[in-house]
Amino acid sequence: MILVAFCLHPAFRYNPIGCPMNPTPSETQTPLPHLQVELDKLKACIHCGMCLPACPTYRATGSEAESPRGRLYLMKKLLEGELQPEAVSPHLEQCLACHGCETVCPSGVQYGKVLLGTREDLAQRDTSFKRRFKRYIFQHVLPNHLLLVIGGALLRFYQRSGLRNLVRKLKLLKPFPQLEYQERLLPDVPARKGLPIGIIFGDLGGEPVSLLTGCVMDIFYNPVHWDTLEVLVANGYRVTVPEQQCCGALAHHAGETDITRELARLNIDDILQSNPKWIVVNSAGCGSTLKEYGHLLAADTRYAQKAEEFASKVVDVMELLAKKPLAPFKNYGMYEKITYHAACHLYHVQKVKNEPVELLAQIPGIELVPLENAEACCGSAGIYNVEQPALSTEILATKMGHIKTVCQKTGATTLATGNPGCHLQLEKGIRETGLPMIVRHPISILAQAYRVPQASPPADKGTS
Repeated sequence: MILVAFCLHPAFRYNPIGCPMNPTPSETQTPLPHLQVELDKLKACIHCGMCLPACPTYRATGSEAESPRGRLYLMKKLLEGELQPEAVSPHLEQCLACHGCETVCPSGVQYGKVLLGTREDLAQRDTSFKRRFKRYIFQHVLPNHLLLVIGGALLRFYQRSGLRNLVRKLKLLKPFPQLEYQERLLPDVPARKGLPIGIIFGDLGGEPVSLLTGCVMDIFYNPVHWDTLEVLVANGYRVTVPEQQCCGALAHHAGETDITRELARLNIDDILQSNPKWIVVNSAGCGSTLKEYGHLLAADTRYAQKAEEFASKVVDVMELLAKKPLAPFKNYGMYEKITYHAACHLYHVQKVKNEPVELLAQIPGIELVPLENAEACCGSAGIYNVEQPALSTEILATKMGHIKTVCQKTGATTLATGNPGCHLQLEKGIRETGLPMIVRHPISILAQAYRVPQASPPADKGTS
């Protein structure tokens, strides 16, 4: 609530991008040039039903309208003018955009591109307060790093000062179930240590890489950035943290693609200046959108070529580390059982499937135990768990059933995952089920393996 108040204050309105805050109704009715292309992609679906078992919302509801082929049918009728937006939009909003259907589709339907293209069209037709408020967040809050740092500090104070315990003990949020749910969803905000911009870390002769820190990731999981930096330097890379903006992933998923395109242009201009060989990301959701910059700006004659160059350099940190043998580890005292949840936007979109597990398996003392349906969505999906709490909770319950089984059968104590949304969602699930587990980013486990463990002080045996 405090953060929202800051967001709405005029002093904090920061608009680095030139998108209109409130498009006029005439603008929202303008047909989009991509629609015919999306209609052609829709026709690739043969309605075989292979996607049904892979769809979390279909498994949860049993409704054909909440399945990939059902949504494709609805989108087709929308684009052909046989259905109105209000009949289609609710079903598209309930889609997680996890892309699990694409992995199993025998016809190669590009469901994600069709879905996001249609969401863009529907967003431009929507003049509701909800849409305007989300645009405000995407346009004025997420690109404003100072505001995010302030918000993170306020949340940390709320959590560490005893206010959170008081609010929960007195059940002050019980009359506001949506707000209570969101408050319990928040992770413990760590003390933030910002990475210096433009400073070179590591071997000056190493391959030059730029590390992207993102927006929400830098507030909720800031230590992961330092772990990423540590592992990259240990493996001979020359690392810099460039000037950068929010990647635009959340706006893109919501159909506010004009905002994403403007953020993409800013990031391309800032990050390509240092001519990195690789642009390294440790957030699966951000990485998938950054790799889409070429597609998003394909029609921009000024940026199309630069966007393709940019996208070709984007790499998940685990994907990069798997390209060559790892440097020798220093910590041989790690004994831990780990299971791995594959983030949707890493596994299904970026196709980074085996690299995280193969890298973790190289750490001495680490035992990896398989997780059933490891690639199935956890129900986070950007801000899906905020907008669709009931369905998100049901999908999380299915995922937690598999996690509980592997924990109880194998004694696994760590759940690894490479996306902040998944991290946040799975931490909530573990807290609520009472499992003796922690959630960690795979890069943090690797970073621990590169640290020489400090010797324990000798025990005080007392005097005789």
